[in-house]
Amino acid sequence: MKGSAILKGFLIALAAVFIIHQIISSVYNPVETESAVYYTSTDGFDITGIILRNEKLVSHSGSGVKHFIISDGNRVAKDGIIANVYDSSDASIKVSELEALNKKIKDIEDILSYNDIEAANLDLINSRIKEKVNDLVIASSAGNYSSVSAKAEELLFAINRKQAALGQTASFSDQLASLKAQLDISLPEPKARILSSESGYFVSKTDGYEDVFKTDDLSLITPEFIEGAKPKTQDKNTVGKIVSDYEWYIAASVSINESLNYKEGESLKLLTSVKGSPELSATVKKINISEVSDKAVVIFACNEMNSELASMRSGPMTVVKAEFSGLRVPRKALRVVDSVRGVYVLSGMQIKFVPVNIIYSNDSFIICEKVNENSGVLKLYDRVVVKGKNLYDGKIVS
Repeated sequence: MKGSAILKGFLIALAAVFIIHQIISSVYNPVETESAVYYTSTDGFDITGIILRNEKLVSHSGSGVKHFIISDGNRVAKDGIIANVYDSSDASIKVSELEALNKKIKDIEDILSYNDIEAANLDLINSRIKEKVNDLVIASSAGNYSSVSAKAEELLFAINRKQAALGQTASFSDQLASLKAQLDISLPEPKARILSSESGYFVSKTDGYEDVFKTDDLSLITPEFIEGAKPKTQDKNTVGKIVSDYEWYIAASVSINESLNYKEGESLKLLTSVKGSPELSATVKKINISEVSDKAVVIFACNEMNSELASMRSGPMTVVKAEFSGLRVPRKALRVVDSVRGVYVLSGMQIKFVPVNIIYSNDSFIICEKVNENSGVLKLYDRVVVKGKNLYDGKIVS
């Protein structure tokens, strides 16, 4: 009995030790790890870019109501109609109603003639509907309200196409007949037309800098010129401007020391806050050094143009001088073992030391070269040790 009691006590104590060990192990982790991820870091200079373009103001001095044919930010051909001018707003409203009517008719005719070979694939059709729903949600959440209406129409069109694919077209035929019956609208002739003097993007908003930041002589764009630039008073007859889609420029005032990082003719990349053009290819066109201060102006030439850029006058940008891509790990994970730089990686329950080749570093992280080998190198998603005591190659942790 006594031996049995001792054995029983020993088993209880052993169980208690095991339970305590499990509790401590679950609470106390001897090492902390973070995964190595693929990452691209940019090394460059932050600037405030000022846009210089070939901009032609569009004016109309006559009376009447303007009905714009070209939407704000859209392209227009040379001698293309920007707007028709009518005697009254009633005429403009009638034109808008007719345009909306014709669009509805065209949409329904497209649906009724829908014989796409993919029509039988309902999964594909449903995925397109989901895509249009996502586009609408993204536009709404981003505050891009100018495109919400268009996204809603695209969603409705996708839903209607599903109905057509399912053979539910009777209601569309009735709608089409009803809409065509409304086409008998008597439209007045415009009293005048506003034409574009050249091809480019039509922008309805002007800022007064169109005749200030000119592209005729880039040597005049000095630090003093930029600092003293003021917008001109707008003519009341101005209805917008045409922005050329040919070469245009970005001017940035920098210190003379910073200007030494650029060479005329050098090709580089600019990162912008413009959603439609987050990256711009550019060339250093000219560097104007001030004669009276320690500043300079670097002028970049660009050829890419869209509606957002056509409406932009200035904004923050980053001039990319170099990009570094590889495996990113926290800087605190870096160790030196026998004069070799590397990191400890947790593989299963074992700690392994892995040498790394650092291609970029800052105060918070390092980027290591990604080597296409199977063993002995840092790999994507490796669990890199960022905190631990008494680490060494081959150490077992529980």
